[in-house]
Amino acid sequence: MDFWENQKGITVVSLLITVIVLIILSGIGIKIGTDSIKASRDGKLASELSMVQHAVLEQYTKYQTTKDITYLVGNKVKQEEMTQIAKNLNITLVNIPQKYTNKDYYRLDKASLLQIGIENTDDEYIVNYVSGEVINMTQKTTNNTALYVRANSFYQ
Repeated sequence: MDFWENQKGITVVSLLITVIVLIILSGIGIKIGTDSIKASRDGKLASELSMVQHAVLEQYTKYQTTKDITYLVGNKVKQEEMTQIAKNLNITLVNIPQKYTNKDYYRLDKASLLQIGIENTDDEYIVNYVSGEVINMTQKTTNNTALYVRANSFYQ
């Protein structure tokens, strides 16, 4: 009986150890959670980039078969502006062979994206229908790299 009478509760040391362990576990949980949120966001942006590229290449195919210029939606971007954009984003644009007549880059806003079948995005893109290049001008990845993709073709 004498043993139980001397016990007054948990010690400060055991309480401190418990609190430290809980802080470490919560820190690990928060780090894993934020990393998975960043990865999910980057995955969504990459998926959207691929969807835009697919739609752009589809529009170009329609243009090639019909020669109807209305399939190439968006506002043309001047070559000087594209050179500056590429420099700012640290990307190398595709060198399109001379045999292609319409080598222009086009800026696609929300309305233009709706015309090619892309919904639920507020991002703005610059695309090249011939090379299949797509640049997200609104967002970058979580590690601050440009969202840029080009088609797997002979242009590379």
